[in-house]
Amino acid sequence: MRLPITVLFAGAVLLAACDEPVTGKADLSLELVELTYSFRDGRHTYTHNRQFTETAGVGVDIIRGKVCVLNGEECVDALVKYRVDASQVLLQKGHHVATPAAKDTITLHYWIKDDAGNTLELHKILKTDGSKVLAQ
Repeated sequence: MRLPITVLFAGAVLLAACDEPVTGKADLSLELVELTYSFRDGRHTYTHNRQFTETAGVGVDIIRGKVCVLNGEECVDALVKYRVDASQVLLQKGHHVATPAAKDTITLHYWIKDDAGNTLELHKILKTDGSKVLAQ
């Protein structure tokens, strides 16, 4: 069976488009959703879902994360492997941060590499006062 030249050409164009390098820079944001408070085991605990949203059409790999409490004095740092595809949302359910201090500044810091080879950093700050919390 012989295919018309236009069909073959269209197929070649589609395949070539898949091999084009990614350009631009990712735009990733982080929102803490369904944020709730409890006091457990002597710590003020803020349970939430983390919603990462990419809006520039460039996928990303989140490669490292760090959470600090007690105004940056107590931190947990880890290598992670989270993927957010281009123009997509990653929802991570059931996270929490906990601090012994009622008034605190809690920071979440992520290091990211996008599909175009750019490195990015993302920060989220929580200002707490007991059951009151302001995410910035």
